[in-house]
Amino acid sequence: MKKIVSFITSVCICISLVGCVKSSSAVSTNTFNEAKAIEMIVKDHTDFPSSKSKTITKRLPTGGPVGTTANVKFTTKVEKVSASTYVVTLTKDWGISVNGKYAKSSWKYNVTPNSVTLLESIDNDYLPNIMF
Repeated sequence: MKKIVSFITSVCICISLVGCVKSSSAVSTNTFNEAKAIEMIVKDHTDFPSSKSKTITKRLPTGGPVGTTANVKFTTKVEKVSASTYVVTLTKDWGISVNGKYAKSSWKYNVTPNSVTLLESIDNDYLPNIMF
């Protein structure tokens, strides 16, 4: 009889623990949202806005005569791919063309709760520095 009671107690404890694990993992998946995806990216790219609805404009030096600057726009966009996957795109727009090429850079990342992967990078930040 003691063996049966012990067995039933063990089974009940195991079922309880499994139930707790499932509910806690569901909570962590539900708490991952676009704001957290953006936060994972902009922590390493502090010039960019931490929300998708904002643009930051900074006056940055360029090549050419001393004191030449450009108003550079930094934007953040986010697209939901699945319940726990987002694509975050950072864009740096210098608003100028150099030798017929527009100076705009962008970086696109795939973001999940546990990883960040660079999908695409177009870096034209060198262009404003070669202005004469």
